Amino acid sequence: MYRHFPKFTYLSMGLLSLCQPLQAAEYNTASHLIMPDKSDEKTHTPYIALMLDYVPATDNLYGITIAPYHFDDNYQRWGYYLGYARSRETDIVVPEPALSHRQESLWRLGLSYSLTADLSFYAGGSAFTSTTAYTNNISPRIAGGKPRWEEDKTTQWGAEAGLRYRITEHIILSAGYNSSTESTILSIGYAG
Repeated sequence: MYRHFPKFTYLSMGLLSLCQPLQAAEYNTASHLIMPDKSDEKTHTPYIALMLDYVPATDNLYGITIAPYHFDDNYQRWGYYLGYARSRETDIVVPEPALSHRQESLWRLGLSYSLTADLSFYAGGSAFTSTTAYTNNISPRIAGGKPRWEEDKTTQWGAEAGLRYRITEHIILSAGYNSSTESTILSIGYAG
């Protein structure tokens, strides 16, 4: 162990000598400040908005959007959002004994930029999926046999843009247009 002691001593002293300039740069003895004073800069309070969405498409869609804002000091005006909305199953009239129904869903993802402390502009992409399920009128010839269901899915990609406004400290409203559903998106939520 003693034969490695001089190497360890030199290594320790070398590391300490590297740390001293870093400590001197971080701590200014003239002003006694560890970090520079940024009190004169305009800052935005970070928050997360949780919103309930309504999309008046072919079938009304209801969903939820989560939108965090301003958690990075270097990009205080930027945020992002992720939303999902879905419609109820709607029966489609087909000749008996066949059965059919349709359901729609919408995924949304994008960025937002704060124009003021309360007003934000957002834009992003979306995927609108319409699923039609139907029976093929073939049922097994056994007791309790049921017809087999099949599905057709179509996905339409699009873009959206809109505005969000905080009317109080915790209440936020949003309105925008989505090209994949060719309709507006209206939201109300809680910002905290």
